[in-house]
Amino acid sequence: MTRTTVYFATNRKPNKAKPTNFGKGFSRAGLGDVRFGQADVINGDIDKSSIKVLPNNPRQGSQALFNNLRKKMKSECVDSVVFIHGFNVSFSDAIESAAKMTEKYAEKNYKPNIFVFSWPSDGKVTSYFNDRHDAEASGYAFARGLMKLSSFFKDGKADEACKQKVHLIAHSMGNYVLRHALQQAQKIAEGTSLARIFDEIILTAADEDNDAFEFDYKLAHLPQLAQRITIYFNRGDIALKVSDYTKGNPDRLGHDGPNKPHEVSAKVVLVDASAVVGGIAEHSYHQEEDAVIKDIVAVLQGGASESINGRLYIPHANKFKL
Repeated sequence: MTRTTVYFATNRKPNKAKPTNFGKGFSRAGLGDVRFGQADVINGDIDKSSIKVLPNNPRQGSQALFNNLRKKMKSECVDSVVFIHGFNVSFSDAIESAAKMTEKYAEKNYKPNIFVFSWPSDGKVTSYFNDRHDAEASGYAFARGLMKLSSFFKDGKADEACKQKVHLIAHSMGNYVLRHALQQAQKIAEGTSLARIFDEIILTAADEDNDAFEFDYKLAHLPQLAQRITIYFNRGDIALKVSDYTKGNPDRLGHDGPNKPHEVSAKVVLVDASAVVGGIAEHSYHQEEDAVIKDIVAVLQGGASESINGRLYIPHANKFKL
């Protein structure tokens, strides 16, 4: 039996029948209301009886959870990864997906804590436009979570430091959540530079415009939050082709990479995974494709971009090819 604990933050509306579970739609307390907790996944399925939601106040909620994570990071010498899921994902799907990531990365001898931010995607493939609206509106809640995390790190005592790393992975429409969280964080910071919270930020299969790093109102300021940003894209990604051609979106970052690859920040690394990704949709390769998982783990472990095995640098496109 495989049991995996997943930590979570969510701005979803609690189910009336069971307040410790969450459905679609926003918390009635407001767009910025975020609840924290944890759940166990057993053999790939969420154990709903294990869902624990912490009290809705900072000391017993976010601070308690962050403190628990820090102690675990210090005692077990493990990193933590914050994960933002994509389109067509229910609360249970988000927890199970995060657990699958934990298990797949563990196969490569990397065993981080996984902390998922579950925004209120409807969990239906037909709800693309609803999900896109909800992703945008969830930016404020995730930004508040980032500010809480940043304040927690700043307020910690030197002897409490775990000396482990905290990373961020955004998948698919989760990148759109990240864009709007970045905008909200800048408003909260009132124009000052944002603090670096993460060591690595990984954008995978990003359902985001391919010019996102060219504009301040999109992702241009994201490099402030990390030591390095790695963008994975795949030209065979069926989900992003649908987003591009049938939804009226511009070319997608997760399909072709940035529009101007030679003008991205020196912190931004481009990885073309097209040659190694297979399957039907070719969209969830961050947890399904062995070659990509191996590369992601090398990034999370701090491997130098030019020294990671299995990469070939293509100078004219300023990208690495797997």
